[in-house]
Order: sequence, then C-alpha cells, then structure tokens
Amino acid sequence: MNARMTAEELKQKIWEFLKEHKEGALATCLNNVPRSSPVQYVVGDDLTVYILSAGGEKFKAISQNPNVCLLVNTNYINYRQIKGVQIFGKATTSMDNPQLFDEAKKYHPDPYQLEHEQRELKIIKIEPEEIVYLDSLGDGDRTKQILNVANNRVMLKEDERLIYR
Repeated sequence: MNARMTAEELKQKIWEFLKEHKEGALATCLNNVPRSSPVQYVVGDDLTVYILSAGGEKFKAISQNPNVCLLVNTNYINYRQIKGVQIFGKATTSMDNPQLFDEAKKYHPDPYQLEHEQRELKIIKIEPEEIVYLDSLGDGDRTKQILNVANNRVMLKEDERLIYR
C-alpha cells in the first residue's frame, strides 16, 4: 500500500521522479481536438516544467488554450505496475515571453547548448496547478495522491473516490 504523504513529502517525491526522467507526453487541445506530443523537459525547483522544442502545432494550441497536461511515467508493464505523474497546468511559450530562455537555462544540464541553439528552439513553460502521483510498482496499489499546488493540499483517489486530507 502507498504511504500517505504530506504535501511537502509528495512535492519531494514528484520532484525526484521528474528529475530521474527527461521525456514525457504533452497533451494540448486545438479547436476542440486533443493531441499528444512527445517532449523532453527540465524541471525547476518549484515543480515548474520547461519543455524545449523545435516547434509544431502544440504552440498554436497553447496560444489558443493554455491548459495542458504533461505525463511522465515508467515503462507500462500493466495497469497495476506503473509509476508516474500527470501535471495539469497553464502553459506559456517563448514566442510570447522570450525571458523563458533565461529561466530554462538555470535548470538545463547544458545551458550553453540552450543559448547556442536559441534561434532553433522554443520553450514551453508549464506552471502546475494539480499534480497526480501514482506508484503502483510492487504491490499494485493504485491509490493516486493528488497535489493541489495553489492550496498545498493533498487529496487521495482510491477506486475513483476522492478522499481529502
């Protein structure tokens, strides 16, 4: 069974998991049509996520609808053996805010590369509102722990029932 965590413990687990990985799937919606794009990211100290990209429809989607979801997970063995996070939040892009390059450089493992390729790259910044954490590896416990970032509050979701802490 998953150990129930405080908001600070859950933030730390999420941050550690995101730091262990660098790839995810970004979901956006354009003209009421959802799409998912493979992306690489870096994570900031406050769980803000920076995605580096050459471009694509996701930028047009974000300009019309900033609500996004980033999924980062381990290999999918089966529905009882997976670990991951879903980050729901608002996205902005370097097309609207060129300062995002300077922000992302603080967290990128090779800031020189980011600066050198700035003309070819665009940045998406996701400010998380809610983060769902699931670790069913081992015992298969599918209890989701949900962090409401603004309220610093944890909710549990067991068998599709929300349980507030």
